[in-house]
Amino acid sequence: LPDEKCPVCTELTLPQNPDDLSLLYDAMKEANTKEEKKARKEAKQICPIRTHCGCWYHYRCLDTFMTEPPFGDACLTINCGRRVYHPNWPSSMVTLERVWANKEARKREIEDMDML
Repeated sequence: LPDEKCPVCTELTLPQNPDDLSLLYDAMKEANTKEEKKARKEAKQICPIRTHCGCWYHYRCLDTFMTEPPFGDACLTINCGRRVYHPNWPSSMVTLERVWANKEARKREIEDMDML
């Protein structure tokens, strides 16, 4: 695991320094101040997360991979090639497509309003 790379960004999924890893999980605890909430959000984005195929991704990379087209893509890890699943994201491609289409429609509506 220490040498595992995220298939999306090709960076190591775990920090080189073990102390940085403990800081990563400490930041994910209860947040009371605005700064703590920001640190918690940033920590969640780089937190390593394992998929059903057994490969490790950064949370933000997996979120992008799962929620943007093409949907139902195979794992990018060499010698894996299985479809990527995780319980934090819908497994139905139809649901993923619908959510993405709604998000894009909202973006277009906002852009149209800005043009007026």
